[in-house]
Amino acid sequence: MHRSVRRSTPVPGIEVISIISDRTFPRHSHDEFGIGVLVDGVQESWSGRGMVEAKAGDIITVNPGELHDGIGQQGRPRHWRMLFLSPGALAHVAGYQAEAFEIEHPVLQKHQARAAILNAIAAATNEHPDIDEIEEAVLLAIHAVSDRFGLPNEGDPPSRSPSVMRVLERIETEADTPLSLEDYAATSGLSRFQILRRFAQEVGTTPHGYLVQHRVKLARRAIAAGLTLAEAAAACGFADQSHMTRAFVRQIGISPGRYRSG
Repeated sequence: MHRSVRRSTPVPGIEVISIISDRTFPRHSHDEFGIGVLVDGVQESWSGRGMVEAKAGDIITVNPGELHDGIGQQGRPRHWRMLFLSPGALAHVAGYQAEAFEIEHPVLQKHQARAAILNAIAAATNEHPDIDEIEEAVLLAIHAVSDRFGLPNEGDPPSRSPSVMRVLERIETEADTPLSLEDYAATSGLSRFQILRRFAQEVGTTPHGYLVQHRVKLARRAIAAGLTLAEAAAACGFADQSHMTRAFVRQIGISPGRYRSG
């Protein structure tokens, strides 16, 4: 049995593949970095980083040029979902050159890292993908699988730092304009990952997530004040009315039209 689905994304060099297979794959390598999750079944393979045994729920990774294989069990297919990033995409999203970055372990058991990878895959395969959301989610996933970095700690949120306060102020005053991780980094004086991590830790969501919910809040006020849906979308920084509608439904559970008539 073998079934695979490969999907490109709006971010060049980033794609997602989902495979259900009981095949045995010969030794081969990829040109990209691969990070993913074994959704179901078990996986045995040889890797340039050692022998690999993975079970459902484990994270599986591969570096560019790394030889590896995959040993299948006839009639017992395993299912894995992978996020692949070209060296160019890694440099664009995370600011690293491929030769300076390596994923240390072929298999990981990290709850937060697994959640970060699945979140990135979900963002990349969304029916209406958002480039900023994908880049933020992928950046968190990249760092989640590296021992040199970590995800925001759970627990009581710390007080807001000056760098995060500056980003919050910019979002709240410029929500009607395009804003990106590069903008947040410049505003905070930190790197893209540093401000993404610190913002998520202190606020509880990513900068892009906060921007979208703030735009929805502004749109609710604009609609209540009598603006048409198209006018509200344009005034609050949405690409178009459809974009506003999707964000509205996702945030508060009803469409802008129902909210207006409500």
